[in-house]
Amino acid sequence: MAHVSGTRILRSTGATVLTLLVGVGLVALGVLLAATEAPGGARDLRAYEAAARCPAAPSAPADCRWTQEFTVADMILRNSRRGPNRLVLTGADGTRRETTYDSGGPVFEKGERVTGTLWRGLLTEISSGDFTQQTDDAPADMRARVLIFALVTVPSGLLVTAACAWRLGRRAIPDPTPGMVATMGLAVGLFFAGLFSPLFVGGRGDDLWRVAAVWLPVAAVLTVVARVYVIRKRAADTVTGEDAHGVTPAGRP
Repeated sequence: MAHVSGTRILRSTGATVLTLLVGVGLVALGVLLAATEAPGGARDLRAYEAAARCPAAPSAPADCRWTQEFTVADMILRNSRRGPNRLVLTGADGTRRETTYDSGGPVFEKGERVTGTLWRGLLTEISSGDFTQQTDDAPADMRARVLIFALVTVPSGLLVTAACAWRLGRRAIPDPTPGMVATMGLAVGLFFAGLFSPLFVGGRGDDLWRVAAVWLPVAAVLTVVARVYVIRKRAADTVTGEDAHGVTPAGRP
């Protein structure tokens, strides 16, 4: 439960105040983004899905879709830790386009002929044979992304704020209580649980319900661990205090 770091932070009034501000900032940022971005977060995606085919090749960015043949001129493959795959395409007219897409996507061959979908001047999809790969320029449902961000920041921020406010309200005691330390540790655990939960749903990391389905059991386990830590720590402190006063608890030799 991050006992050492949590205890050190909560022992210092200055560090506790700074950490409190961080917690408040996390909550404010998550709530603000959810309130401002989520309501219209699917506007571009809906416009893209409803876009008709362009009657002719657009000379400027347009709201209709247009497909064009390209040749793969270059490709840089990356693993998930280093970033997305990068693809360089050239058209029959010499047009050169660079795009990126998720590193878990297909591997194209240099010289391969592919079909690109253009929308509002952006290369949104690449098709080859029976499969289609969306690029990083494809519109997405930002509502899910924003709400997932709120899932990462708001619960952990609230717990950090609560732990720090609790400690500041009891500055008279020399050390933070086990409950304070456990709350801080739980906040850190929930933050990383939210941060890594999208990685466990594969290519569905933008699906809020799938991410929440991973996050909730982890959050429940972390909460139980925090509670067990508090119970054991209090029991150990009680025994230590009794021994210091020469008291032998019942049942002990």
